[in-house]
Amino acid sequence: MARRSLWRRFRRATRGPRNAVLARAIAGVGRLFGLLPVPAALAVGRALGAAAHRLLGRPRRFAIVHVGIAFPQLDAPARRRLVRRTFRHAGQSFAELAVFPKLLRRPNYVHMEGTEALDAALAGGRGAIVATGHCGNWELLAAWTAARGYPLTVVVRRVNDLRFNALIVAFRAAAGIEVLVRDDPRFLSGVGEALRRNRLVALLVDQDSRGAGVFVPFFGRLAHTPAGAALLALRARVPLVTAFIQRRPWSGHLARFETVPIGAERAAGSVRELTARLTAAIEAQIRRAPSEWVWWHERWRRQPSAVEAVRRARPTVEVVRR
Repeated sequence: MARRSLWRRFRRATRGPRNAVLARAIAGVGRLFGLLPVPAALAVGRALGAAAHRLLGRPRRFAIVHVGIAFPQLDAPARRRLVRRTFRHAGQSFAELAVFPKLLRRPNYVHMEGTEALDAALAGGRGAIVATGHCGNWELLAAWTAARGYPLTVVVRRVNDLRFNALIVAFRAAAGIEVLVRDDPRFLSGVGEALRRNRLVALLVDQDSRGAGVFVPFFGRLAHTPAGAALLALRARVPLVTAFIQRRPWSGHLARFETVPIGAERAAGSVRELTARLTAAIEAQIRRAPSEWVWWHERWRRQPSAVEAVRRARPTVEVVRR
């Protein structure tokens, strides 16, 4: 126990220098990827993901446990194989972002299906909320959507380490993505201003992040879930669209967009019910491509208290101000 406590103190004390080295390494590797042909870069990315799977013991163990929660029918070897593919996918996704300018010269690399949902939402002139999750290469999904001329504003959480944050911010800016930081005091006014400019405001709603949320089912277990997408769509009375991206077996990706009808939830003002529907859509996408989700995230970390569980058992209506 004393040795473990000492190791934790050492990790906290050296976090800054380690992050600085890692950020420089990521930036350097990204530049090297940019020099490679696309097939070679993707192959190297998969290899790096496989190496990370072997080296990063704690995320690997978390992922195996969480896959077991979601897919209890899988035996231990099948869970380990799925987690290994998840790491390889993550490495390939990083490589895709590094060679993004080259991918843009391949117009069919990402096939966009259901863009009529985006066009219809923007036709109203009041913007729209886009809900998605950490499925597939979600950063590529945002960058490709913006590159195809859709006015996209993404809601993000500021990365604690400024060096990592700078890397992500630089990529999004180069891709033409506007960013709103969720923890910024001016966040809500920023969302309203983006909607008034008839922009798509995209939010990731599949992690147990700090802050307010609601408990909704996710793979058969309650999970604390951000309600921002549902709340904003109901309060601003704007269209709601889901967006997902998935690897194709041969090459590239398929991006899907779908309008979410919210008449019943709007009438009842039910943020929880709409959040549950969005979470169900994310779960369905994960089931379609289970190796393309972030299984190392502690999705079921928080569970409802006894009081919350009793309240959930009763019919409830959440009132949203118009």
